[in-house]
Amino acid sequence: MSPEPKRAGATGDLYRYSGLGLQFAATVVVFAFAGRWLDGRTGTSPLALLFGVFLGFGLGLYSMVKKLPSSPKKPGAGKHPMPPSDTP
Repeated sequence: MSPEPKRAGATGDLYRYSGLGLQFAATVVVFAFAGRWLDGRTGTSPLALLFGVFLGFGLGLYSMVKKLPSSPKKPGAGKHPMPPSDTP
């Protein structure tokens, strides 16, 4: 799969973050439906549904955290000036 094209500015961020949100929601929905299907087959309602929702939430969150940048890098970030000392 080829890397996604670079988009500049706020529009690129909008596409990236809305895509992450849709992927997160889709993951939760797919696992919820899988849990509901499993409940229908085994008669354990609502245990598999709840397990599917929580598993989908966890995996979706994990995927989102892995794809988000850890922190925006700005020039001079992390450099804090030393306060002037009062002692000579």
